[in-house]
Amino acid sequence: MKKLLALLLSLAMALSLAACGGGETAQQEPGGDAAGETYSFSVGTNTAEDSVNHLLAAKFKELIEDRSDGAVTVTLYENGALGGDAELTESCIAGSVDFIVGMTGSLVNYIPEAALFDLPNVFPDLETAREVLDGPILAELQAAYEAGGLKLFGYADSGFRVMTSSKAVRQMSDFSGIKIRTMENPNHIAYWQALGANPTPADFSELYMSLEQGTLDAQENPYDLIVANKLYEPQAYVIETNHLLHTLNMVGSKATYDALPADIQQLVSECAAEAHQYARQMADERIEGQKSTIQDAGLEIITLEPAMIQEMADVSANVYDLVREQIGTDLVDSLLAQVETASVAE
Repeated sequence: MKKLLALLLSLAMALSLAACGGGETAQQEPGGDAAGETYSFSVGTNTAEDSVNHLLAAKFKELIEDRSDGAVTVTLYENGALGGDAELTESCIAGSVDFIVGMTGSLVNYIPEAALFDLPNVFPDLETAREVLDGPILAELQAAYEAGGLKLFGYADSGFRVMTSSKAVRQMSDFSGIKIRTMENPNHIAYWQALGANPTPADFSELYMSLEQGTLDAQENPYDLIVANKLYEPQAYVIETNHLLHTLNMVGSKATYDALPADIQQLVSECAAEAHQYARQMADERIEGQKSTIQDAGLEIITLEPAMIQEMADVSANVYDLVREQIGTDLVDSLLAQVETASVAE
């Protein structure tokens, strides 16, 4: 039913854009003057309204509508109204959805280079991660996204991903056999297999019910999504694995963006960049409250010893080999070098 609704909404948006000029007009060449034209954009997410994903999208809407003096209007579609991650990505590449906000992990099947963010424990802390993601690696990845039909405006995050579970995990052997939900991402699956768990791909929209019914034991997400989607309710523990940065990006349809006049392109890029910075700020401000919400619900938050975190990194080193096979060594080496430089500078 949800997929049918998503298809109907996407078709309606496409017809609306064709009818009311939400992009290039018949009289207007790409890169021309936007004076007098109006533009209507759609932004889709697959997360709840109380999430950093939504806050990023809402900030973009606020900024661009204000600065365009009404020339640009944005309609937000949250909670997977236009489909799951795969449907959103495919619709954005096709141009039936103008922009989407989601995690890089869901892009790997479309933009192979996004697998760079599947490298476990690659960022030692948030400060290093953000410095690197705002640096030269951004331009390298923008070129890769464009080759896949998407326009990348920058990166935000919701902090690091942690594990929730119906079973406690305090030592490596505790991972054995735990049925944990993952995205349809071969690198995520390989990571949890290396730890001894039983990774089970499932759509995010099915996750809460699967945890509640006991068909899954565990899942992994940042605190932001765990609280926004109440994923803690069927669980007993949070294990601070901090294995991956939950990297977010707002991307646009390259076809849509390229058809816009230069001044609207610049406005889109500027507002999107500011919205990413705002999302980082919101993620930082909200995390302690999110932890309190989880603890107040009766869950135990388990902080793993540094030695165990290192052991987890060691046993999952094969994921680095997988990513190198998928995207080559140059991009991986570039990221690792930039992380090293940023870490030394601190």
